[in-house]
Amino acid sequence: MSILSDGEIKRAIKKHEIAITGVEDIYLGPSSVDLHLDNKAMILDNDKFSEGEMMDFKEKEKTAGKFTEYNGWDEIIIYPGEFYILSSVEKIKFADNIVGFIQGRSSIARMGINIHAAGFFDAGFEGTATLEVTNFTKHPIKIPKDTRICQMVFARTGFSAEIPYNRKRDSKYQGQSGPTITSIHKDYDNKNS
Repeated sequence: MSILSDGEIKRAIKKHEIAITGVEDIYLGPSSVDLHLDNKAMILDNDKFSEGEMMDFKEKEKTAGKFTEYNGWDEIIIYPGEFYILSSVEKIKFADNIVGFIQGRSSIARMGINIHAAGFFDAGFEGTATLEVTNFTKHPIKIPKDTRICQMVFARTGFSAEIPYNRKRDSKYQGQSGPTITSIHKDYDNKNS
């Protein structure tokens, strides 16, 4: 597996091995593409928890009910110690032999913001990038929509996937659009079916 350079990314786009839509101009770095922050959020609302209450991997409705949807903003304030699910403006489509990794941008991290995407995108995936965001400082931080928030690194596998993500029976996030909360409960549902 090798990481694609800017020229290789351009060629992969031209050959339809990578598709990036949703923005007018793609921001191409030497070996990555910067992704822009969409103005939709799912915010874990601590006020929705009773004392001692916890989230449970197996309980979809209970977990989903702990998030508050916040859409249409021009800027979002990330409060210390809180958890946000955000997403990229860009929708990305990977061929069966291309994978991707999300990395936070250094300039964003130096403000105290951690951008973590469950970092790996399988061959065959299509959708927006979901970003798990936290503020490590003691102060609120304001981020405008359309900020170049993270970067996607692409790599070519040695062979095409035998069963790419878009054909996996149990793929949970194929075609996702916007901030997407966990579907971990499906791992347990599938064990029981």
